[in-house]
Amino acid sequence: MSFNKIILEQKVREFLREDCIYNDVSSKVIPKNANASAKIFAKNAGYFSGMEELKILFDFLNIEIDFKKKDGDTVEEGDIISQLKGNARDILLGERVGLNLITHMSAITSTVKKFVKIINHSGKKVKIACTRKTTPGMRIFEKKAVELGGGDTHRFSLDDMVLLKDTHLRYYNGDVKKLLKDTKEIVSFTKKIEIEVENVEDALIAAQNGADIIMLDNLTPDDVEEAMNLLKKHNLRDKVIIEISGGITPENIIDYLISEPDFISSGLITQFPSEQVDFSLRFD
Repeated sequence: MSFNKIILEQKVREFLREDCIYNDVSSKVIPKNANASAKIFAKNAGYFSGMEELKILFDFLNIEIDFKKKDGDTVEEGDIISQLKGNARDILLGERVGLNLITHMSAITSTVKKFVKIINHSGKKVKIACTRKTTPGMRIFEKKAVELGGGDTHRFSLDDMVLLKDTHLRYYNGDVKKLLKDTKEIVSFTKKIEIEVENVEDALIAAQNGADIIMLDNLTPDDVEEAMNLLKKHNLRDKVIIEISGGITPENIIDYLISEPDFISSGLITQFPSEQVDFSLRFD
């Protein structure tokens, strides 16, 4: 996995500046040159995510960090994630930023792992994906956490690909064919075109008119099955990528796996991760 380290470093610097603009007034009670060792440990079970981010953070602060867990590892309550050694004030300077990052990233990774486990148990070859519903300023970390959990990152930004949503379609008065035609005439050939449809008939029209990806949005499992069967009937199923989205949770995903779409996406993964993982830092 290779995410732009320059961007990661810039973000971590911003987070440090946000948390401490000038100096940590609370830590003035600790002698300036005092050295200490500390441990970061898990307070409950889950999956760890954010190893590179912790390394970047504490490297900035000249704190030696020794990892006991790596990205994607399972953790149990009390497991040590890393050992820190260095200036006591600087350890405390990075404490909250580091814990906040790994807590959030680990929650996302753990939630993706839960989805992946359900999918694998079903025996279906379907990939779980997140969406663009991410926290402003946190997208690179949230998308990375998804990938660490075994999920697909979907789009990083509006530049990545075309995704024609219900708002675009309403502007075209529901005319799927014309919307796709006009888009193909304007957009570079290098960009895939996905269109979001909300009924079975539009799914067929989209497939017949050159959509690369069709998102079946907010359809019931029965409607999804009907759409898939209709595409198969017209020999179009294998010519498009099918994504299902809208209200997908660990509790109902199994109902959508039956039709074997290519991808199932869920905004819950990054917005409201169901699996919470908490961490704490303690001096030895």
